[in-house]
Amino acid sequence: MKNVSSLALLGVFASAVLYTAVRANAAGPLPDIFRSVLTEVKAKTKVPVLLPSELPFYDVKHATVDKAAAGEYSISLYFELGEGNAGFAASFGASDNSRYSPQELPNVREVKLATGITGFFRPVNCGGSCAPANLWWKEESVLYQIQLKLPPAMPEQNQQRMITAAANSSILAGPR
Repeated sequence: MKNVSSLALLGVFASAVLYTAVRANAAGPLPDIFRSVLTEVKAKTKVPVLLPSELPFYDVKHATVDKAAAGEYSISLYFELGEGNAGFAASFGASDNSRYSPQELPNVREVKLATGITGFFRPVNCGGSCAPANLWWKEESVLYQIQLKLPPAMPEQNQQRMITAAANSSILAGPR
């Protein structure tokens, strides 16, 4: 009987260690596409850089730094460079001096993100052209934004799920 309880205790301990390890790495490693721009951004900004470990795209070929200053950064991903919006895939940015509230924008709804953070989602919006899906959230005094180019015909629920997964993988990974 002693061996059975020792084995059970060992199993519980192993499960706890595995859970802790998985939770600590819940967001996974940073995709290679960010490595070429991360050093430049981190050298110029003072805000915590949050980038997703989960991307819904596998064919992104280029990353560019759009802005990198003490209080902000913006990184864009492209399927192809030099093709304007047609080549755009996603952008990730933050600002510690944002003066607007995303919840005041039209067609925005509240979503719950990792660790209880409230985010604001806006689906793909088409008029003369299509704007990407957006998600904003605030951590401390920094406003973060993710934009993903998703098909306009994709159901809003799927858009929200995809962009929320990218945001959550950023939040869980924490500052890099």
